Amino acid sequence: MFDLLHDPFVQSSALPLIISVLAVGILHRLAPGRVLALAGIGVTFLIVFALVVGVPALPPPSSMGKLFWSAAGGLVLGVAADAVGVQGRAASVLVAAWLAAALVWIALPALDSAVAVLTVVILLAVGGVVAFGHPPDRTGGAPAPAASLLALALAVGGTALIGSSASVAQMALALAAAAGGFLLWNWPVERHGWGVSGQVALGIAVLLATVLALFTQTQAAELLLALPALLAGRLRHRLPLPETGFGRAVGSAAVTILAVLPALVAIGAAYLLGGAEASPY
Repeated sequence: MFDLLHDPFVQSSALPLIISVLAVGILHRLAPGRVLALAGIGVTFLIVFALVVGVPALPPPSSMGKLFWSAAGGLVLGVAADAVGVQGRAASVLVAAWLAAALVWIALPALDSAVAVLTVVILLAVGGVVAFGHPPDRTGGAPAPAASLLALALAVGGTALIGSSASVAQMALALAAAAGGFLLWNWPVERHGWGVSGQVALGIAVLLATVLALFTQTQAAELLLALPALLAGRLRHRLPLPETGFGRAVGSAAVTILAVLPALVAIGAAYLLGGAEASPY
């Protein structure tokens, strides 16, 4: 039983999925509001990080350590903002400020070339889309951005896996599994809204992409192919489905599939452009 916990596949899939389902469920019971259960995604990411990689020292000596503490700070910020009801543009600005500060903090040691600076500029632009593209909605609408999170984390994890960046791959796939646990709680019946905690979780995916692009040998440009996953929510409103329980359940499943497709394209491109070599991880 305990040997299974050391298996990389379990650590990056089954374990975070189970923890996420439990964390979201516990938070749903403790705080019956429609938003605070979202924090279960971030909580799961931090728990799995601590179990698999360990809790980094302060001040953190590495990019992954900075990632952990940035995620922890963002989670505290998100929970506090959701608890007091921060919404709309104020919530987006708050997330954008946190994400920009965390991204620059992580990237600073690697800014030694024009390519690195351009990479950071692109990542900051993606962070802006993440912060302002899914405005918090406390009344519902969680499956679409959660599906986008699952897809982005899957793209980062799959690309890192192909590039043999084991720690990034594990943490990104764990984040995808955490998003999957939240989605299970919202299908077929949508139970939760989307708040600042969810925006922070999307931001963690961007920070993982930052570590992958700047601190590993992986060619991460293919991740740009996964960005259409952020548009999955807009496509949901164009689907000819009735506004019934059945229609919403089908819509949530369809949005998840539509979001994951660009991620699979990005992973496929990374596989082909990387010489189609299987990772030893």
